[in-house]
Amino acid sequence: MNRLRAILGLSMAGFVLIAAVAAVSPKTPSEALGQALDGAVLVKERCTQCHDLVRVERRVGQDRAWWERTVERMQGKRVDLLDDAERNAVLDHLSGT
Repeated sequence: MNRLRAILGLSMAGFVLIAAVAAVSPKTPSEALGQALDGAVLVKERCTQCHDLVRVERRVGQDRAWWERTVERMQGKRVDLLDDAERNAVLDHLSGT
């Protein structure tokens, strides 16, 4: 019985440790290196999961407010699409700012 408790205790401690490390780790390789996020790369990675790149790029240059509405609508469909820093990088790229 004591051995089972020890195994369960160590397993739970390992799980908590992994969860804590994941919670504080940078989300992207760029953030890990302290580099600025590349909006063009993010558009290619994330937007093309649902759209072809031609569809996205034909609207490049619309004003930021237009892209904010569009990205918000897309994020409503996929909650995990972009974090705040990634969203800003994508908006900067798409609006040409």
